[in-house]
Amino acid sequence: MSPNVPLKASLARCRMACALALFLLFLPFSAKFLSAEVGPVSSQNRHLLVSANLQPGTVGVNYNAVITVSGGTAPYWFQAQGLPSGLVLNRNTGGISGSPNAAGQFQFAVWTGDANGNHGLGRFVLSVNNRSSVAITITPATATINSGTTGQFTATVSNSSNAAVSWTVSSGTISSSGLFTAPSVTTNTTVVVTATSVADPSKSATANVSIVTAEASNKVSLEVLFPPTQPHAPYYNDVQTYLLHNPLVSGANLVVQWSSVDQGPDANPQYDWSGIDSAVQQWTAAGKKVNLIVWTLSDTASNTAMPQYIWNSLGSSNYTTCGGQQVPNYFSPAFQVPYQQFMAQVVKHFGTNAGVGYIRFGLGRGGESNPARGIGEEATCTNAFLNKWGWTDTLWINYLNSMLNYEASLKSPKQLMLGVVGTPLIHTSPEATAATAVAAHIGFGSQGLEESDVSNYPQCSSDWCNLFNQYAGLVPLELQTVAQSDPSGAGPTGSLVSLIPFAISHHASIFEIYYQDWLIAFDPSYPGHSQYGAGYAQVLTKAANSSVQ
Repeated sequence: MSPNVPLKASLARCRMACALALFLLFLPFSAKFLSAEVGPVSSQNRHLLVSANLQPGTVGVNYNAVITVSGGTAPYWFQAQGLPSGLVLNRNTGGISGSPNAAGQFQFAVWTGDANGNHGLGRFVLSVNNRSSVAITITPATATINSGTTGQFTATVSNSSNAAVSWTVSSGTISSSGLFTAPSVTTNTTVVVTATSVADPSKSATANVSIVTAEASNKVSLEVLFPPTQPHAPYYNDVQTYLLHNPLVSGANLVVQWSSVDQGPDANPQYDWSGIDSAVQQWTAAGKKVNLIVWTLSDTASNTAMPQYIWNSLGSSNYTTCGGQQVPNYFSPAFQVPYQQFMAQVVKHFGTNAGVGYIRFGLGRGGESNPARGIGEEATCTNAFLNKWGWTDTLWINYLNSMLNYEASLKSPKQLMLGVVGTPLIHTSPEATAATAVAAHIGFGSQGLEESDVSNYPQCSSDWCNLFNQYAGLVPLELQTVAQSDPSGAGPTGSLVSLIPFAISHHASIFEIYYQDWLIAFDPSYPGHSQYGAGYAQVLTKAANSSVQ
């Protein structure tokens, strides 16, 4: 063996040991450099904050999001693990793009580093919805809007956690919240409103909107008064079959009883609109307007229209019985203040609903302005009003006018209406309140149209004939028969065949016609149709094509 062999082995072992020592010495720095991949080594590394706003995705739909970094110095690098299949991460920008291939909840992580060797880690969850499950609807599905006016549309997205939609219209403009402004037109036009799901742009819904000219909007309006809205109610199916889609029908008049919405100040929420919203939707879905008549005093034997907490606040000294009904002291703040609050809520809830036409607030019994039956005729009732509550003609007129002025202060987007009706004790309220209503751009009318109006003209019930002549063209003028008509011409109400042409010739622009009278005209199985149906159908058809005079 050569004498140099041990020396060579020793030198080899020394070289290996020295290399290992140097490797261990520099290992932390090399590891740090490898993990950062860019930039110089920093002896004081910081933690980067990694974040993102990840909207839900949809299978097969292009998706885009961006991972953001704070607390460092650009340029940054990005690396992801666990992204949903079909999505990729841009290494330089942090952008996520692509189309997800499967639905589910996906957890993934993103690492990042900056120019100075700082690092960060973000963990995320991305929801991906099944493309076929997303559905969208628009309310109302059809509507009629006057040229140059506005209407509110609402979109509902189901089967997706992302309820956002984008709105477009074929003509006119629409805001991001669905408030549509109709174009100004010279001929009747149809506009399509479209809502498209942001979660799944392949899913959209449309509403057809009829834009009517000023001339067309000047047509006489024929409404169905108090149609049944519950499937178990008598003649519900007949109304659905013969009236809901009848082209002569402009809309429906529905009652809103104060107590059916106002659950009391201790309830949460205090106001429950679900019942009336459902009834409204039946008609707006058919492209009809719905007019609302707000009752504080029901037109029934027992007053169930006013919330119980109002009766409790009034106390027994501030209500009485008239005509078999419990009637409040209208002059008491315990009645006026909460009722005004309810008025404001009605306007707020329905003010932007494109399917709602006008709102008539009852200021007394039903949707009218007479306080009750029995005043001046029943001792208990009359004593309460005159002796306990200080009734005078002036006090009642002041009450009505103050409520009308409050309505005007609400600046309702919807036309407000007033029912002018006199009482045995008061004879000047129709004239006084009509003047106040017109000054506030509130329409008015009478719910007492009857055959004697024709024979006694111009001395009509509630003086509506003279008032209509005075205010024609300034505000909408509405009439409702005092009760269901008698197509034979007998009885106090009389036949629509004579009443409607007479009223149109004296400037009536809106007719609230009992649904039973409509059925006489168009329901072959309704009593009286075989004998009177043709005459009623003829007069309604002519009225629907008449212009307001």
